[in-house]
Order: sequence, then structure tokens, then C-alpha cells
Amino acid sequence: MKMLIFVSIITLLSTSSFAKERVTITEELIKKEVNNAAPNTLAIEASFLSVDFQREAFEENFDFNLVGSASYYKTSENSFSPQIPVSSPIKAYKVGVEKGLGTGMKIGVNTFSEQMTSSVVNKGTSNGFGLEFSMDLYKNFLGRLTSSQRELLKESVLRADLQKNIQKKAFYQSLRKIYWSLVANNEQLKISQKLLTLSQQQLKDSKRKFKNKIAEISEVSRSESQIADRNSRIINLQYQREVLVQQLKELLPTLSDKELVLGTYSIPKTSKQLFSCIAQISNFNEAPLQYSSYDEILKSLQTEYTHQRKITDSYNRANVQFVSEVKRLGKTEGYSEAWDRFSDDGRTAFSAGVELRIPLGGSSTKSKELQDLLDKKRFISQKEEIVGKVNAYHSQVVKNIHLLQKVIEQQNINSEKLAITLKHTKKKYNQARVSFRDLILDQDALLSSNLLEVQSQLSIITTLLDYFTVYTEMPCDINN
Repeated sequence: MKMLIFVSIITLLSTSSFAKERVTITEELIKKEVNNAAPNTLAIEASFLSVDFQREAFEENFDFNLVGSASYYKTSENSFSPQIPVSSPIKAYKVGVEKGLGTGMKIGVNTFSEQMTSSVVNKGTSNGFGLEFSMDLYKNFLGRLTSSQRELLKESVLRADLQKNIQKKAFYQSLRKIYWSLVANNEQLKISQKLLTLSQQQLKDSKRKFKNKIAEISEVSRSESQIADRNSRIINLQYQREVLVQQLKELLPTLSDKELVLGTYSIPKTSKQLFSCIAQISNFNEAPLQYSSYDEILKSLQTEYTHQRKITDSYNRANVQFVSEVKRLGKTEGYSEAWDRFSDDGRTAFSAGVELRIPLGGSSTKSKELQDLLDKKRFISQKEEIVGKVNAYHSQVVKNIHLLQKVIEQQNINSEKLAITLKHTKKKYNQARVSFRDLILDQDALLSSNLLEVQSQLSIITTLLDYFTVYTEMPCDINN
């Protein structure tokens, strides 16, 4: 007996230790989880970072860079004549720092050494320091191309940041839609459970009447059928609830191993906030862009297109580059001796030149034309999509909500009249003036009407939440 008690205790403790943690679902919890590294949130932030990375990668072109090279050359070839000796081996290195400038120029300083041996000289060495300067004379003259590229990337990051915030809020609203679907599901379950209890009571009455030979067996069967139907509806609603819970867990993996239960909520409070917000939105004759980030996105998009056109216009232009170098060096036999010569009798060397590259084929011109067309179509498509969304979401959502309000108004009337009808039908049934079938039909009609009311109310909430994905800053209490 003691062993049995011990095993029971161990089993109970094991079961308790493996029990899932219960988490109460509220809008506050959802908001917290969205900001707590949800996968969708991380993906949205990653998209923004990829754009920001492009900007930072571009700015790398204007950082200081340490550059260097080293080489060794040796040959056993014969010279053409004693007056033209072959130099071998040749050793060389060059180390310096260079920096690109936003003005289309590049500067650099370096130290260098070159040593060679021939039949005339042994370890002839040149040591010194150099200053390099290059400048774009046409395509990127005074940094006009660099400026456009920098401004383009700057606006791209700004637009990406605005879109990131919109997408994060849209993700939050999608989670709120699931939450309010759970609330609606819970309300429908309450209605169905209430009517199931009524059906169970009616079954008891039917069995009592049948036992007393007041009712027929068909009335009992119909009661049992009604209970099965109500149970079926409840099970279906429970299934829908689990599907919604699964969606929530998939979007918020930190809750995936938890038991989720719906927290408390206030339908009257939410309804008050809902209708207050609808009234506020309805007062706007035009799209309230002041409560949306899309107006800023449009401005940024226009600026991007302006700079992109400048970049594309330079696509097939000639590259003309001025390059120059000034050296101060010492030259003699031996490495250390060359540095001594540099200090005592250093000499200056100067070189300058122009590098030119001009596209001669027609491919670059065709590529530029295609790029022009691509830029234009991309800009127009993005602009029209935003304008269409902003206008449609305001004008159409307001119309949709007003229609849904009318639907609910008619459903309320329907439910009210059905409740009156059911009351009289029940009275007539108790007086044996109508059949049990008529009573069930009226009960089912009222049930369907009540369930549709809840569904229509949910449609209004989800429509308004969709509205908040565009007008993210709308100052409504329900837009938390």
C-alpha cells in the first residue's frame, strides 16, 4: 500500500513538472511579444538593415585605406650589349595610406623602396616618400555623381526606415486581428453553450412528457438531434479557436510551448472606442495623410527617382581621369645609404597623366535607355501603388464600415424580433398550440442571428485594424 502511494506521488509530481505553462492572452501581451524579437519583426528589421548596409558599403569608398605591395624579380637572360645591362634581381615594396574624397578625387601618401643589381651597379637602391593625387575630370567632376549616389542611398534608408515601422505596425495589427477573432469565437461559444444548456433541459422535458404519454418519441428524437447539432457547432467553434491559437503560436514562437488562454476583455469599452474612432475617421473628407507615413515615403521616393535619373544619365559618359604623383627620393648603392642620400641630397620626381575610356559601341547606349525605362516604370508603379492604397483605404474602408454598421443594425432588429417570436412560440408550445419542431426552428433562427451579429462586429474591428496598417498614427484609443 505504501509503495502504491509512493508511485502515485511520483507520477503526480512528474505530471506537474511536464505541465505546460499557462499564458493569458491579452493585447498588452501581444504588443510586448511583437517587440520581443518575433521572427516577423526580425525579418522586417533585416530588410531595413540590408538597405542600410548598402549605404555603409558605399561610404567605405571614402575611408582611409592602408595599401601596400611587394615584388621580387630575377632572370638569367642575356643583355643585348654591355651598354644595356640586364638588371636582376629586382626587389621592391611600397606601403601607403590613401583616401577617396566625395569630390571625385583621391589622395594618398606612401613610402617606397626599389633595389636592383646589374653588371654596372650592385644593389642600386631608390628610397623615398611619395604623394599621389587623382581626379575625375568629366563623369564625376567635383563629385556630382558621388553626391547623387550618396543622396540616393540616404533617401533609400529613410524610406526603408519608414516602411519598416509601417510593416511592424501592420504585423502587430495582424496579431490583433487573431486576438479579436479569438474574442469573437469566445462570444459565439458562450451563446452556443447557453443554448446547449437550454436544449438539454428541453430533452429532459421531452423524456418526461414521453414517459407520461404526453409527447411522442419523435419529440425526444428531435431534442436529441438538436443537442447533437448544438454540440457539433460547439466542437466546430472549439476547432476554429485552436486554429487561431496555432496561428498565434506560429507568429510568436515564444508562446509555442505554452498553454494559451484568453484573458479578460470588455465588449462595451471596445464598442465605445470603436464607434468613437469610426466617427472620427468619417469626419475626414480627404485621406488624412498627416496620420500616415506614406506621404513622407512618396516624397522620399520622388527624391530617389531624381537622383537615380542623374546616375543613369552618366551611365555611358566617358571616363576621364587625371593622375599624378610627386616623389622625394634618395638613390645610391645600398639600402641604408639610400636613406642617407635621401636625407642629405634628396631629389624630387614628378609624373602626371590623363587616363581616358570612351564607350564606342551601341550597347552602352541601349543599356542606358533600358535603365531609364526601368527607373521610370519602377517609380510610377511604386508611386501609384502607394497613392491607390492611401486613397482606397480611407474612402472604401469608411464605406465598408458604414455598410457593416447597417448590417449589424438590421441583425439587431432581426434578433430582437426573433426573441419576441421565440417567447410567444414557447408559450404556445407549453399550451400545445405549436409543435416542438416549430420551437426548435425559432431557437435555431435566433442562434444563427446572434452568431452572425458577433461575426459582423468582428468584421468591423478587422476592417478598422486594416485601416490602421496605412494610417498608423490615427489618434484613436483603439489604435493602441
